[in-house]
Amino acid sequence: MRSRSIGLLARALVVTVAPLGICAFAGDAHAQAPAGEASAQDIAQARQLAQQGQAAFDAGNFAESEKLWTAAAKLYPQAPTLTLGLARAQTKAGHVVGAQESYNKIIREWGGVANPPAAFKDALDAAKAEVGAVSAKVASVTITVEGGAPNPQVTIDGQPVPAAALGLKRPVDPGQHKVVATAEGYNTTETTFGVAEAGSAETKLKLEKVAGGPPVVAPVPGPGTEPPPPAADTGSSGSGQKTAALVAWGVGGVGLIIGVITGIVASGKHGDLKDKCPDGKCPASLQSDVDSYKSMGTISTIGFIVAGVGAATGAVLWFTAPKGSEASSPPPAGAGVNGAPGSRWATIPTKKGSDFSVGAYMGAGSAGLTGSF
Repeated sequence: MRSRSIGLLARALVVTVAPLGICAFAGDAHAQAPAGEASAQDIAQARQLAQQGQAAFDAGNFAESEKLWTAAAKLYPQAPTLTLGLARAQTKAGHVVGAQESYNKIIREWGGVANPPAAFKDALDAAKAEVGAVSAKVASVTITVEGGAPNPQVTIDGQPVPAAALGLKRPVDPGQHKVVATAEGYNTTETTFGVAEAGSAETKLKLEKVAGGPPVVAPVPGPGTEPPPPAADTGSSGSGQKTAALVAWGVGGVGLIIGVITGIVASGKHGDLKDKCPDGKCPASLQSDVDSYKSMGTISTIGFIVAGVGAATGAVLWFTAPKGSEASSPPPAGAGVNGAPGSRWATIPTKKGSDFSVGAYMGAGSAGLTGSF
């Protein structure tokens, strides 16, 4: 496969290597490149970029030259002449780590090839002759991150540094560099360092936790572990129950007023009917008065009952309310109104065989009476 590639390259690419590595390409524009090889359009564009890159190099614009040679080498990576031009531009731009690897790429890929094209052999010989001087300029830095962050993210000049490289010498270009370290839950920290050609540097960054970070989550009790005791009641339950007691007394007061008023009305109607019905039998014409008298009597009775229930319920709620220092005891099983858990329930004793029952309840944000008559 390699001999086939070499033959293809020899037919598609004719390179004349000048002292600074200018490349001139000539090939069959109508030939279709096999899978994995550069197309005719890629080769043509790479040739143009190489010419532009060499012109920028001759003009001393090494950053632009490196950019153009990089694009050309990516379009036609099989051509060592393009990689050679890139290596020389990288060296002049001060990017000696990249230049060293570009030279090594040529040596690695073409050092074992028998009878390569003349232009490719010249590029290989140039790489072998120039790589040593470039490698001698490569510097190094050892980066250490302190603070205990479990997974720090570190960059040098915006380029990520693998975790495996931390604490060990890492090749860098000579000059000034910026190092940034981040980690989840920690403040970002950064520093700068400078290093000379073939020199070494050490830099340390300390990550500090963000103030007021997320609260520590309490561990979930395991099997057989007793749950912690309930928090002590601060008194809000007791004050709420006393408020309910005042409400109950207010309801009882309203019932008392209604009972008194309707009782007076019923008493008056009873006197009128007694005069009009001396024998206890009233004519049909007075039936509406009889019904009104009975209704007022019933309402009066209910009013007095409500008054009594309200007074008793208020007393129960008031005198059974827990004090502020006492723990709030849980409601009995099933306690609540209409199935609402957490309500306090007090049942008022009534006369055995009576036709009504009543209870007082208090829950979160509610209180009142309930019963049947």
